[in-house]
Amino acid sequence: MQEHDLLATSWTWAGTGPVAERVRAVGDAGFAGLSLSLDDLHEVRATTGFAALRRVLDRAGIVWVQLGPLDRWWTHDGHSTDDDADRGVVLEAAATLSAWQVVVRADSGVSPTSPASMVADWVALAAQAEQVGAQLVLEPEPWSNIPTIERASRFVAAAGHPNGGLLLDAMHTLRGGSTLASVVQGVSPTVLAAVELSDGLLHTPSGLTLAEESRTARHLPGAGAWDLPGLVRVVRGLGFDQPWGVEVRTPVHRATPLAEALRTAAAATRAVLDAADAMDEPAAPAMPTTPAPTSAVDFEPRVPPHPTEPVRRHDTGTGAPA
Repeated sequence: MQEHDLLATSWTWAGTGPVAERVRAVGDAGFAGLSLSLDDLHEVRATTGFAALRRVLDRAGIVWVQLGPLDRWWTHDGHSTDDDADRGVVLEAAATLSAWQVVVRADSGVSPTSPASMVADWVALAAQAEQVGAQLVLEPEPWSNIPTIERASRFVAAAGHPNGGLLLDAMHTLRGGSTLASVVQGVSPTVLAAVELSDGLLHTPSGLTLAEESRTARHLPGAGAWDLPGLVRVVRGLGFDQPWGVEVRTPVHRATPLAEALRTAAAATRAVLDAADAMDEPAAPAMPTTPAPTSAVDFEPRVPPHPTEPVRRHDTGTGAPA
């Protein structure tokens, strides 16, 4: 089987211990990369500093450093000094830590911004990230103003900045209505820049919003009902091949000692990737692999609706960002 670089997303290695100790646990579990949250970045800046953290990352064997996700990077009426502080700490950390990527969210506010009005801010931030050596990547979420991976691909491609990319999160993609076939058809290989793997049930558990499920029911890869080996083969066909982000967010994971939880997450993900490597073994997908109806993955009308036709409803009430 192939060797695979794994990246522990911030929730996978979250904990109450010092950042340096948790970084060492990530490296000891066999991960080659990690994602640092804004909370971690602000803590490090206020204590040990980013130069010291870079030395810790080097000793732990961490070569892929991802930062974020950054919220409220677009022009909006409620702009605050906190927004400026978050943007500043991400860019400062990216420069000192030699970060690979800066991840940003779309707008999930009560009255979300039009994606078209975010293009100029996206281009400006992509240029700033490029100056500090990091790629800017967009993570679409089903409850945001860019709810599907297909729409996010079009947004990044249309914006046209060469330093802009797209993050495909398995849960957000599948819960957004996409299928393996629609990902192949709707995601541009030129913009796909990062992938995060988790597993889940066929349907969102009763009583949970999509955002709540994203926060509490991201199961170990291979422990749920999704065809993750099939998804891995699809994104490889689009040109992506490591590092593979791993995002596990369950009560059991959080209650398990960090070192053990990380080893389990790494082993489970490698098993999924090994299954994807075994091309001679046909997959038996539990999730749909036929093209979804256009309305399931694309809420953006190509032409204005006729006055006599009902206006397509947008998803609402799905909660706050994960």
